[in-house]
Amino acid sequence: MCPSFQLAHRLGLLRSNVFADMDQAKARARAAGLDIIDLSLGSSDLPTPEPVLEAIAQSLHDSNTHGYLLFHGTQAFRQAAAHWYEHKFGIAIDPETEVLPLIGSQEGTGHLPLAVLNVGDFALLQDPGYPSHVGGVHLAGGQVYPMPLLAEHDFLPVLADIPNAVLAQARMMVLSYPHNPTTATAPLRFFKKL
Repeated sequence: MCPSFQLAHRLGLLRSNVFADMDQAKARARAAGLDIIDLSLGSSDLPTPEPVLEAIAQSLHDSNTHGYLLFHGTQAFRQAAAHWYEHKFGIAIDPETEVLPLIGSQEGTGHLPLAVLNVGDFALLQDPGYPSHVGGVHLAGGQVYPMPLLAEHDFLPVLADIPNAVLAQARMMVLSYPHNPTTATAPLRFFKKL
């Protein structure tokens, strides 16, 4: 990189990354001869089922799969996802407006604040929470209001603790249950109260 090159100031808050930090800690532990069980990422340790591999292999020879896939091209997938959601949870969702295929959860959690926050708006985020939630808010120029998740409150945010001044400027709240990293779940009564 050119010595005079500098990254944008907005990236300053993103210089640390919990996954990179954990990766370095694992490397140090292994170098020290320690045997570790890696629970840092939710990567599957199971092989891909053979029918899935066969479908992928067959699609490689289909010239219809060689171009960019725009929104209309995902219609069948979005409809299938909406059907699965309704079958699993009993809630109908619109595949045109409520299903968005992503390359991973971080893409969605990192980009959503860009769509809903204006500079200075608050995002109410669980603390602890997934790192990309904070990163997306910072990239959008928003402010993070951390909602502590404590054992004495069953790892649920205490909604009454959020100051009215923050609520007046809040444009989004992230609730992720089952929660990562506490594994807590939120009961229906919490969502009704919310």
